[in-house]
Amino acid sequence: MNASPADGVTAILGLLGPEALELFQCVVEQQQADGDGLRDRFGPAAVDRLLELRLLKRSATRPGMLVPGIPQLAATELLAPMAQELDARRREIDSAREKLTLFQYIYDRARSAAPEPDDIRRLTDLDAVRSVITELADGAEHEILTSQPGGARKDDVLRESLEKTERVLARGVRMRTLYQHTAQFNTVTVEYADHVTRLGAEIRTLGDGFMRMLAFDQTAAIIALRDSETGALLVRDPSLVDFVIGAFERAWTTATPFPENYSQERVLAISDEMKLSIVRLLVQGLEDRAIARRMGMSLRTCQRHVSDIMDKLGARSRLHAGYLISELGLDQAPSRPTADPAAAPGPDPALPPQAARGAVRRAS
Repeated sequence: MNASPADGVTAILGLLGPEALELFQCVVEQQQADGDGLRDRFGPAAVDRLLELRLLKRSATRPGMLVPGIPQLAATELLAPMAQELDARRREIDSAREKLTLFQYIYDRARSAAPEPDDIRRLTDLDAVRSVITELADGAEHEILTSQPGGARKDDVLRESLEKTERVLARGVRMRTLYQHTAQFNTVTVEYADHVTRLGAEIRTLGDGFMRMLAFDQTAAIIALRDSETGALLVRDPSLVDFVIGAFERAWTTATPFPENYSQERVLAISDEMKLSIVRLLVQGLEDRAIARRMGMSLRTCQRHVSDIMDKLGARSRLHAGYLISELGLDQAPSRPTADPAAAPGPDPALPPQAARGAVRRAS
């Protein structure tokens, strides 16, 4: 490749030293200077380089004298070839990109039309999801895991799943299910839980922090789509299935068995744990509507809990409540005893009033 004129300019500029600036300043101040005298004072190399860069010029009227050039004009003249070369290369790049775009178009169309791999399949409508769930449930031989956040289950959903659940349990397949705590206060969900647990199913509840999923015999899993209310993702890739099951098992170990009967102590314990979950979400900065959705409760119920938490803290605002919660460490999970989960919880573990009053005094 031939060197461009600009390459010579940059090479000369790289050779300039401090004496070049002093030389140029000297000629500018004098308006003209004797060339031989400048070579003796600053060295012939410095003078010749500035002449090549058109920063010095030979006088047209007085032989042997040098006058200053205008740097801006010199830059325009010297760098014009480089600018022209860049414009030409830019046009070449734009042309090449336009041609390659046609290939990208063909690639994208082919990929979108190609069938999805067997280990991951997108189910875009509710009928397809139900059909796949029924097929996987009927083929299960060992265990089915389900986690269903969102609070109380809908009546029609429970009625539809009841027959499949009874068939599965009758074949001796183990079933474990996670609900949110709020599901315990819905009559239809409680009746369903009571019926299937008598048949051998295991049900636990948790405040927040688990995904909507079903897993079958550690060979397939169905998880909710982020951008769809009714669609789902069918996963058969062993690594992904293991990840989904691992997430379920971590949630299962911290969950509480669905109660066979209720007591005041039991309700208070669940209420405390729900408040602790709400406290954590408040610290994260979530609004009431988002917290209600995460906790599987109505907006009005969520707002009542938030108001109760702020009252017990003595907080003047949500920002103040977040400060007090962080200072007291109320967003940290208390140690869970191994005793019966229906045992009396004692003082409110999520909101100790005495500590809260101390924090209010420190923050005031």
